[in-house]
Amino acid sequence: MLADGTVYKTNFWEVAREAYDAFYPPMILPAFYPAGANILDLGLPMPNVERFYLGDGALTADQQSMPGRHAPYLDNLVELFEAYVVDQPFFMNPAFRFGYVSEGVNWYEAAGIPVSAFDDYGRENPWPLYRVQAHDASGNILATNDTVVPISGEANCGACHGATVDGGNGAATDRLVQAGIEVATVLDDPKLDEVPLEVSKEYAADVNLLRLHDLKHGSGIAQPKYTPDLVDQTPVVCQSCHYTPALDLAQLGPLGEENDPGNSLHNGRDQIKNKSMSNVMHSHHGTVTDKDGNRLFPDMPAIEKDENGFVLNVVERRQVLEETCYQCHPGRRSDCLRGAMANGGMLCQDCNGSMEQVGNDFTRNVTPDNPGAFELGGDFYTNADQPRVPWANEPGCGSCHTGDAVDNMSGHADVMVNPGNSAGATDGIRLLQAYLTNDPKATPIVPTNKRFAENVITAENPAVIAAAQEAGTDQADDPRVGNPMLYRVSTGHEGIFCEACHGATHGIWPNKNPEANDNVAAVQLQGHRGTITECSTCHDARAFEDSGKFELTMNGPHGMHPVGSRHWNTHHKKAQEDGPRNSCQACHGTDGQGTVLSAMATNRILECNDDEGQFCADEGPKEFPKGHQVGCADCHENEI
Repeated sequence: MLADGTVYKTNFWEVAREAYDAFYPPMILPAFYPAGANILDLGLPMPNVERFYLGDGALTADQQSMPGRHAPYLDNLVELFEAYVVDQPFFMNPAFRFGYVSEGVNWYEAAGIPVSAFDDYGRENPWPLYRVQAHDASGNILATNDTVVPISGEANCGACHGATVDGGNGAATDRLVQAGIEVATVLDDPKLDEVPLEVSKEYAADVNLLRLHDLKHGSGIAQPKYTPDLVDQTPVVCQSCHYTPALDLAQLGPLGEENDPGNSLHNGRDQIKNKSMSNVMHSHHGTVTDKDGNRLFPDMPAIEKDENGFVLNVVERRQVLEETCYQCHPGRRSDCLRGAMANGGMLCQDCNGSMEQVGNDFTRNVTPDNPGAFELGGDFYTNADQPRVPWANEPGCGSCHTGDAVDNMSGHADVMVNPGNSAGATDGIRLLQAYLTNDPKATPIVPTNKRFAENVITAENPAVIAAAQEAGTDQADDPRVGNPMLYRVSTGHEGIFCEACHGATHGIWPNKNPEANDNVAAVQLQGHRGTITECSTCHDARAFEDSGKFELTMNGPHGMHPVGSRHWNTHHKKAQEDGPRNSCQACHGTDGQGTVLSAMATNRILECNDDEGQFCADEGPKEFPKGHQVGCADCHENEI
């Protein structure tokens, strides 16, 4: 609340707006927040990269308001989406030879809104629900869904950089003591007692971090807008010197005086002679040891499962997770890895590799004496010497879901095969690790069977075409062709986004907590948690019954047949007779006995045609429980 009684949802811009200034061209950000205007709860201006790279080349921006910003405690007034994207460029900048365009996304976007992890009653909730509605020109609601907007606000710098009297372990403050530099404590926070104590602890830890940075690297960056030492600057934004794609809103790449001497764009950024944020955080911290020589951020032990699929070393692995990824990423309280992968025992390192492997990125050879030594080739997945680009080269679904029951990588010598799932059922198809066990780079596996994999970059992609035209080369020779796109921009069945049926990255449905906000959307859509499997979520259920348009289709998501259809239940033999046999075997197994791919997503009642099935004792209806792996012999003679 302001002094005049005005109420607003967050004080984000009171403390943080200036921190984002460097990521816009000079004087651009202030123009969106004019003096005297009500700027409370207005979002960051987001560049229209579609127009910039695929349109007339003009660099414009959209600005989104937070819902209810004008009277947050009286009326949660809805806001219209300010941005609509048809084709989404992803690192279209010519320097990024790995970039692409995700065509036909056709999405509305409300990016840049400041969101708080605390509700109106002060309760912490990093998974708030937002209601999204579609309506016609008359205001009639056509569709509505409640979905989670995750908040990455939990970090624990103070564990090492906090003073021991504030609970720090001394690992990063000992060097300050040895150099005769004062270690900041909560008593140095000018807002002590005005803010929660944990905030004051983090403030002091940040001061210590900057003092250590100045001690190790001398004075701060030599740009006119900065004073010599980082500790004297307000605010200090690490990414202004250490590039991250996450804040490269216009996809311009690393910027600095070296490649923008006229300062038309860099606005104080000094990223050309410094390693990326991912590199300095992961590579450095991955090698830090305590006084006894033990790594402060230990390596993750490989997952160990018994024949029933139960993780034997779950306690040890969760402890390492809290000592590594969850020190900086959200976190020990938020538990951001909260979906289906976590349910199965997989943790961050099983997909992404160790901290040193994650940090070994395209800026690894950059130094003040070797500025601009970026390695930005498009052959990351096929060239062992090409390092990764953070936020671009990531593991995907296809890295572990390498195919179906007929064709997959479980027989490869250097993979970790999942022996069983968390329900104790035999697996043997899916992998437990997204990269080969003998790969020092932890390169995500790109499978040949794309049934469950992300989309790939083709020679017809606009980014490939533009690069070929500029270089005068053949599109088919572009090394990025065949590279996987990110999960969040990939589509499947009739152009539907993978996320629409499976949930968001790190929060793949279902969340193991039945009451979790993550599960709300799926329950609203289909009546139960987990992947959207009910065809009636999008289609009229009558289309899958007798004489319906899709009565015996095998063209569902991933090549599936209708789910929950009585007609399919009683007439699927005709589809098996008319179609290739491996269409059934792909999920039900080469022996027809069922696999994890044919498991029931929820309890269902099916009709048994005779009494010869192993699961059906006689004709008539029979309830198949959730998790049951459906096989041919359940209801009748196995004809596969």
